[in-house]
Amino acid sequence: MSPIYVDFDDVLSDTTSAFLKILKLEFGKSVNFEDIISFDLKVSFKLTESEYEHFFRRVHQAEVIMAFPPIEGAIGALEEWVKLGYQISIVTGRLTTAYEASLDWLAKHNAPYHSFTMVDKYSRENIDTKIAISMEKFSEMKFSLAVEDSATMALHLSQKMGIPVALMDRPWNRRVNLNHKINRYKSWSDLRKDFQNP
Repeated sequence: MSPIYVDFDDVLSDTTSAFLKILKLEFGKSVNFEDIISFDLKVSFKLTESEYEHFFRRVHQAEVIMAFPPIEGAIGALEEWVKLGYQISIVTGRLTTAYEASLDWLAKHNAPYHSFTMVDKYSRENIDTKIAISMEKFSEMKFSLAVEDSATMALHLSQKMGIPVALMDRPWNRRVNLNHKINRYKSWSDLRKDFQNP
């Protein structure tokens, strides 16, 4: 039985909502969650290159990551799937500097999982290749289901890897043309109704 792929940010962790508070503190900028229509936060938050670099470093600090709340219903869904015999693979494109903090967050919230993988999803600089695997290597992995918020990753998982995707509805993924392997969900509660037994 192949494991279930679960993305971290905005799938397990309520990350972007927390980003908005940091954006206000750091730059005095106010942005509504529903107005974040680009996955590129530099664009959505209207930041200069230097502002964005500062912001990105800030939100990957351990104390910031540890303060992110879980998405409602996420931990319960993972617990349910584990009881059904599924293995959970947490997969993230976070910076590798966030490796320990990410594991600490999972422990803090008692999130059940069997593997944790960092993937260089977005070809970012300063990625430790001893920690993060390449997209090429990642694409060889097998999953029974993927839960994602990134439209780009949802398309890659469904088209290139042939994996059914539960796309968590977010403003930045609403413009994607879904294929037959991608289903959109408003909440973990809705997803659990469809996938009592993925």
